[in-house]
Amino acid sequence: MPVRIDLSSTSSVRMIAVNEDNLACAYLANLYIPIFTLDTGSRVRRYEVSNQLAGIHFSHNKKSVIYAVDDSFGLHLFDVRSDSKKKFRLNPESENHNVNCTAMANEIIAVASSEFGGGILDVRGSRRREHHAHVISLYDKRHKAGVVDMQFYLNGTHLITGDTDGSLKSFDTKLRDEDNAIRWERWVKGPITKVGVINKRIVYGISDRSEATVFVDAKGSLEVLYGSVNTAANEPILNTSKAFFKKPEWCAGLIKGVTDEIPLVAVHGVEKKKFISLTAMNQEGVRQSTPMLTYKGHTGDVKCMTVTPELLITGGEDGKVVVQISNFKNPKFGEDNTHQHHRLTLNRGDLAELEDNGEGRIEEVSDDSDSDSDSKAPGSSSKPSTSKSSSKPSSSSAGASSSAAGPSTSGPSSSSKSKSSKPDKEKEKEKEQKEKKERKEKEKEEEKEKERKKKKEEKERKKKQEEDEAEKEKKAKKEEKEKKEEKARKEEKEKRKKEEQEKKEKKAKDDQPSTSAASAPSSSSSRQETKEERKARKEREAKARELAEKKKSEPMTEEQKKYAEEREARRLAKLAETPEQRAARKQKAREERERLEKLEREAKKAKKRDGEGSSSSDPKRAKH
Repeated sequence: MPVRIDLSSTSSVRMIAVNEDNLACAYLANLYIPIFTLDTGSRVRRYEVSNQLAGIHFSHNKKSVIYAVDDSFGLHLFDVRSDSKKKFRLNPESENHNVNCTAMANEIIAVASSEFGGGILDVRGSRRREHHAHVISLYDKRHKAGVVDMQFYLNGTHLITGDTDGSLKSFDTKLRDEDNAIRWERWVKGPITKVGVINKRIVYGISDRSEATVFVDAKGSLEVLYGSVNTAANEPILNTSKAFFKKPEWCAGLIKGVTDEIPLVAVHGVEKKKFISLTAMNQEGVRQSTPMLTYKGHTGDVKCMTVTPELLITGGEDGKVVVQISNFKNPKFGEDNTHQHHRLTLNRGDLAELEDNGEGRIEEVSDDSDSDSDSKAPGSSSKPSTSKSSSKPSSSSAGASSSAAGPSTSGPSSSSKSKSSKPDKEKEKEKEQKEKKERKEKEKEEEKEKERKKKKEEKERKKKQEEDEAEKEKKAKKEEKEKKEEKARKEEKEKRKKEEQEKKEKKAKDDQPSTSAASAPSSSSSRQETKEERKARKEREAKARELAEKKKSEPMTEEQKKYAEEREARRLAKLAETPEQRAARKQKAREERERLEKLEREAKKAKKRDGEGSSSSDPKRAKH
């Protein structure tokens, strides 16, 4: 520890999100989203978006799903397992504004823009659909300036926000009305650069990366742990928080501390210095005399910071991600390897009082002074060769001493100047060489990116061509199948017609002898009925009528009732159906009828084959 992961050499890391399995995603300034593991630092996937992102979050229900919100209210959904990518429009009530920041908890996303407070959006679908499908709540009255950062509490419903005027507010996102949803609001020195949640009760805000204000937000009460806070926007803020980092120092955020006496730890550093320090603070916000740990950080500014129960992850302007253990009880949390801390990070507990009294000394840090101070011990200081408190000699003696010292010091001064000019030239040459190397590396990377884009475009073209060819083949196959089916249908119809004609001819042939036979006794059947025959016929008809009436009067069985109900339902359905449904039903019936007829023909053919086979096997029948 720490672990350094190089994501890009040309663009900065703007945002970082981590899930429970230590799978991380980052948003780079060049619109790329790399997916990587914190354990090994290896990249899993990389996505690209068309707009600048304002927030990126892992789903709480699905560990492999990532939600990203761009500056035009577009919601991007990525699934790391299947490599799928989708985009939706959130369509809030102020969709023409640009998104500044987002926060997410329990599949609910809070979105804030520069001109309105924030809309609480449910990515699964809204519980209220009065205005738009996704908007649950809209707060646009309390904040008078652009919201810079916000974060959900651990309960997933309360939200803390901070704007450029130094306003810190907390909302209950379950409530839609803003006046009812506001829980508390306080004003500190602006602008707010970071808000955060330490645990269930402790929240904080950082002003201008230099002054921290911490609150204890218990049920029904709000306590200021330390910081200069006002309850009204018009009141001036005179004091300074004891958790104060005087420039060129900066503070990226706060993390959970070690004990109740040391509840918080500051993540801070010095501008133009490549290190990050972790320094414990007591309950009043006063820092300890020396940091708990100092480790190598980023070559530029720290752009983002994310904390898990075990890890502290920072993203920098240099395109790198630095991973450090944040759990101080973890045995892997090593001792401070930097024994000579920077002078600006030592004994800084009384900065707030000095600032309030106007005694704060402005410390200008240059590259040469910082490099010199880094090489010295923590307690050492440069002593001047002459003191101003020494007694002043007379003018004659002073002139003599100066004239005597003139020739003796002229030689070494010129030699020292020549010596100092040589290393300066060497430094300039080294800088030029470094710049040339960096330019060459950038050019190489640009060429590589161009080649990658070309390869991607070629692959996409090939894929499109293959897809088009496959679609053409499918269409040709479908057409061939349809033609074959039409031919088969025509052949079947012709066969049916031939078979029907044959049947008619056979019936006509069979009917000829029967008609001749029937015509013979016609003379005998043309006689009139006798009285006895007429009585018998009438009795038969009367019996048939009685049987029919009995059947009508008898109660129906359950099967008969079901059959009657089904028949009535079919009749009603036929009456209620549309012409399209009727045509579809008739088509289905026609197809079923054709299928049954086909089966009957096949069965007849099989019988004929069986009959021919049996006749050929029987010798007697074969002779006949």
